[in-house]
Amino acid sequence: MEIIKDRFLIFHKGVEFKVEDILKGKFSGRTIAYGDIISVLIKLDSESLNILTEGKHSFKIESDLVSNLIISFELDETNMNLKFDPKNT
Repeated sequence: MEIIKDRFLIFHKGVEFKVEDILKGKFSGRTIAYGDIISVLIKLDSESLNILTEGKHSFKIESDLVSNLIISFELDETNMNLKFDPKNT
């Protein structure tokens, strides 16, 4: 869990949350409307980055503190090597 706390940033309506913030309840009370975008920014080391090639990927985060989370995504030429702008979240 400590590794995840340091590597994940969550953005909703331009506001940044760390996993620690969510565990402390700072995300509670926010309205997530249909069509809202929640962006998850993951800091990767070079070894992990080499694994994320084009194609489908998924990983599971298991914790006793929050519900287990499965993240699935697909990388292709349209969504790789992009600059992240939190103002667009």
